[in-house]
Amino acid sequence: MTQYSTSGCAVVVAAAPQQRLVNVRVAGDLDADAEPALSEVVARVAALTPERVFVDLGEVAFAGSTLAHFLARLVGVLPQAMPVTVCRPGPMHQWVLDAAGMTQILMISSHPAGLALDLEDGSRGRC
Repeated sequence: MTQYSTSGCAVVVAAAPQQRLVNVRVAGDLDADAEPALSEVVARVAALTPERVFVDLGEVAFAGSTLAHFLARLVGVLPQAMPVTVCRPGPMHQWVLDAAGMTQILMISSHPAGLALDLEDGSRGRC
């Protein structure tokens, strides 16, 4: 499990290598200050070469265009057919994703994905 932090945002990337799944959990404010950490997250996820990616927004307080930009970069570094699921988007997040046209390239789940993962640190997690 790897954590990236800025003054108002924290992102945890947890991988289940044997299942080739990655969970990205975001908390706090996704604004311009979060860009450096989000760039590191995109690079980390790409390096893990997963077959499936889940991005949990359940603890995101604020998200603007930085959210759409982050998800577009994430989708852009992954193989075209790979599903990226956004979990627990709030109304604000959903509006941003709709306005940016991201809902056409992402899977949206109103609750955790439901896939229990054996994470690198031995714990089990969900989206």
